[in-house]
Amino acid sequence: MRENLSIKKLNRIILLIVGLAAVILPLLITNSYRLYFFSFVGIYIVAASGLDILFGYAGMISFGHIAYYAIGAYVTTLLTTYTGIPVVASMLIAAVVAAAAGALVALPCSKLKFQFLALASIAFANFIYQLICNISFLEPYRGLKVEPLSIFGINLNSNYRYTYYFILVCVVIALLAKHMIVKSKIGRAFMACRDNTRSADGMGINVRKYKVMAFAISTFYVGFAGACAAHLNELVVSNTYIQSNAFNYVIMCIFGGVNTIFGPVIGAVVFQFINEALASATAWRDIIFGGVVLLFIAFLPGGCMGALKKLEGKLAARLNMGKKETAAEGVEKND
Repeated sequence: MRENLSIKKLNRIILLIVGLAAVILPLLITNSYRLYFFSFVGIYIVAASGLDILFGYAGMISFGHIAYYAIGAYVTTLLTTYTGIPVVASMLIAAVVAAAAGALVALPCSKLKFQFLALASIAFANFIYQLICNISFLEPYRGLKVEPLSIFGINLNSNYRYTYYFILVCVVIALLAKHMIVKSKIGRAFMACRDNTRSADGMGINVRKYKVMAFAISTFYVGFAGACAAHLNELVVSNTYIQSNAFNYVIMCIFGGVNTIFGPVIGAVVFQFINEALASATAWRDIIFGGVVLLFIAFLPGGCMGALKKLEGKLAARLNMGKKETAAEGVEKND
């Protein structure tokens, strides 16, 4: 019990330090590209958190979430271009459309497992990509211009410090919502379906309903991330949404660790930094990246979060040992 209390205290201290660092970071950076870089880290955190709800908590494998990222991007682009809906409202609508698409795909796929579900998700991603490439008014190869990220008429893209703080708020809301979902009855149902579908069904859990719900929530996150990225870039081009890019979100979950709130956060940061470090290694980039992924799988099967939990446990044990020794010394002196 005391060890659990020590771990909770350590978690709160780490969370406070990380939170303060995230708030102060843009005040220390003057380079616009670096601010843009960290803004994209936030977008990846939202997308990876969405995939983790499906993959880590509901136990469903999807390699096609780039399709919902594309849906979010194109829906918000069309809404802001042709209807004049405010950017934030159009992003939320785009996320709802992506969630609806995810639910529709999940209905026939909810009984599929493992490689069959993975193949179905890849097929849908390829379908969406081909659809984009064959709709001429979407300008798939030249790209469509998108309204800049704005709120209350203020152009946030005029200073990437503003976009960073806006996306940081979105990240906090996304993580809090995820925490509430996984701690609720819905989250417990997701985990029951993940662990054993037959047992979950025997306990009266509607397995198909919760699988569809997990898909919808997950794709809402990814659709919102896609919409946010479109407005940050002010451009949507079809080759951004090729199916191979879907593996990026899976890699983020592998790096950070699944079935955790902050695993995708760490995974997104690690992925973006490795991606940036290998930007100049064009010929060897994929080989090196593949090697890094294999190293993580081999030596950190639980991701960075798994390693941190082990380290936390050791630190908490040492702190408790130190307290016991101090208490024993105090008792000896009193005697």
